[in-house]
Amino acid sequence: MALAAASLCGAGIPALAGESLLVGRVERITLVPRGAPECPSSCPTTTPDGRPFVCVSNEGGCQHTRFRIEQVLLGDDKPGLKDVDNGMGEWGQLVFPLEHGPILVHLDGNRVRWSQVVRRDGRLWFAPQSFKRDVIQGVAPASIEAGADGWAPLDLLLERLHLPH
Repeated sequence: MALAAASLCGAGIPALAGESLLVGRVERITLVPRGAPECPSSCPTTTPDGRPFVCVSNEGGCQHTRFRIEQVLLGDDKPGLKDVDNGMGEWGQLVFPLEHGPILVHLDGNRVRWSQVVRRDGRLWFAPQSFKRDVIQGVAPASIEAGADGWAPLDLLLERLHLPH
């Protein structure tokens, strides 16, 4: 499904350093165990002076996600593949969804928030509550009123962000 719609055309707007709002799909997720070279532990095994140190940690491993950007709504990214690396919490919850459907992603530094995206009546819709603790350039996406089904038109968020749509 091509996601570029007439109602959402236009180039991305520069964002705060590292901040992006993207529409795309997860292409691949690779899990890396904590302690591997690509996923160092933040739990020290020695003190600064070299003495053994016991550290108890519930940190999970790391997630390497290959994300295909189909549309840049905010930020300096370009359409194409983007690699995103994140640590996983104690419960091993994935940062990105383990599915290939279209999603709206807000990347802000190492912080990732996402919502599924659906197309209805020629418009893209997202689930504002997926961003309940998120703020994008001063706008809380969760403040956008969703219908009884939990979906809201993406163009309402873009209007509040003063982005082309």
